[in-house]
Amino acid sequence: MFIRTFIRAATGMAVAFAFAGTAFAQSTILVVDTQKVLKDSLVGQHVARQLETIYTSAQSEMKAKATPLQTKGKSLQDQLKSKGSMENVRADAGLTAQLQAFQNDQQKLQVEEYYTTNELKITEQKAISQVSKRVKTIIDQIAQERNADVVLEKSLVIYGGPADVTDVVISRLNSQMTTVPVTRERLPRKG
Repeated sequence: MFIRTFIRAATGMAVAFAFAGTAFAQSTILVVDTQKVLKDSLVGQHVARQLETIYTSAQSEMKAKATPLQTKGKSLQDQLKSKGSMENVRADAGLTAQLQAFQNDQQKLQVEEYYTTNELKITEQKAISQVSKRVKTIIDQIAQERNADVVLEKSLVIYGGPADVTDVVISRLNSQMTTVPVTRERLPRKG
């Protein structure tokens, strides 16, 4: 009795796998290298150039704020060395006030760096999001045209011979979109 049940179950599983294999073998699978699309398309190159300009500007702004603070820090170090001991430093109310102001300025600079970093991330995300929406529409169209059941990111495919439509996506994207607005986002500052 057990053997018959086991044989029926095994036969049923074999039939199920055969049907599943046939269904999978008939599926059309496409792959797209979205990183290549962003890197090689006209709009992707435009976004990269605009972001580079924005990053360079942000770095210049931060350097302009950090340089005077570094100079002030070196001056304060010299003053601390000249005092000899921490007791002498504490006794000098003017130097203590300068040290406190310097620490406050350092904290403000760290907060500004935090805001700037987040602004740049948001700027990049918004620009890429505009391109990604168009890329998705193009991929959807290609999938319909080729009766594809699945479209995978090329980096996720380990083995197989699915049709790579990356160049088709780039070509269509180039004909539909060459630029997008890339504007630096600004977050409101507190206090």
